[in-house]
Amino acid sequence: MTRMFNFDAHSYAAAFAEHGYVHIPGGLPEAFHARLVKYVEDSFDKKHLKEFARGDKQQAMFEFLEPEHYDELRETVAAICGVEPSSLTLSERHIKEYEPGADPYPLAHKDRFGSEFAVGFSIRVPEGSTLVMYPEHDVSVNPFNSTAELRSSFSPQTLPDSALKNAPRVEIQDHPRDVQIFKGNAIWHLREHGAGTTVLYLKLNTFNCDTLGEDPHSSETRQNTLSMVDSSNWTANIPVIARRVDYIHRRYNRDWNELFGVVLYGQPHATITETEFEALRSMDGQRTVDEIAWQLKQSDKNDDVREAIRRLAARGIVDLLSKPISMGQTNPAALTQVA
Repeated sequence: MTRMFNFDAHSYAAAFAEHGYVHIPGGLPEAFHARLVKYVEDSFDKKHLKEFARGDKQQAMFEFLEPEHYDELRETVAAICGVEPSSLTLSERHIKEYEPGADPYPLAHKDRFGSEFAVGFSIRVPEGSTLVMYPEHDVSVNPFNSTAELRSSFSPQTLPDSALKNAPRVEIQDHPRDVQIFKGNAIWHLREHGAGTTVLYLKLNTFNCDTLGEDPHSSETRQNTLSMVDSSNWTANIPVIARRVDYIHRRYNRDWNELFGVVLYGQPHATITETEFEALRSMDGQRTVDEIAWQLKQSDKNDDVREAIRRLAARGIVDLLSKPISMGQTNPAALTQVA
């Protein structure tokens, strides 16, 4: 097997804990990098993601070169970021190619909510191409599933661009084979003079979030849920908010009637009951269906909590797991973006 990395991950843990990012020069073995270059040459057009095309860069889906690379990625990121490997879900795996006419000074952005840890592999990097980060300015997590949503949430007076001009910045002039790991959904960042640059970004999180459905094991998780929910002892399993859930909301129309709903990425609003809403709020990756039902049994809800969770699982809103998962350093309540 050709390994992805050639460094001691634990030696970077302290730096990541202190700064929220690490830059690892030459972190990719030459043989693996050569395979990445060939993969881009052979497969970029075939894997092109038109829905993610922008004026400054094109994107393509990355397929792991060897099955073992998925586990190696999680183990390496876990060691650097101080989490359990089993807690990590892959939320994005895109190759990004910057167009020849890319803006040399683009606006800074934060990655989508599911990008708790962004891992960049430098494939082609022309002289002068620079990754810029602002790790000391507003490191709150982007609660949205896109940068565009985050930017549109600001008023003209609160847009970050003016403040970032005077904020401390970190400039990383990376080279082919370098690796960067940073808190993608929390740190404002951009790439200056990016024209001609090709980078592979693998993004992970510790809260079972894969809205795009790009983790190779997400379909397996869904099938396991459907099998569990029909078993005789299904309430002994642990319910968590499903990987494809974009957000959960409590909506008020002009007449102030309250409506609870869930949106799976790319799908319309799905109405849920108040009992289903409360059940979702109670899911922490540790407690079983029975334990959550016991917690909520004293409430004045008319619905049966177990059946509420069963409905949510059948609709793709809940995943069922056979054992507890560590939710890392992220508060499970952050999974419910209550509007």
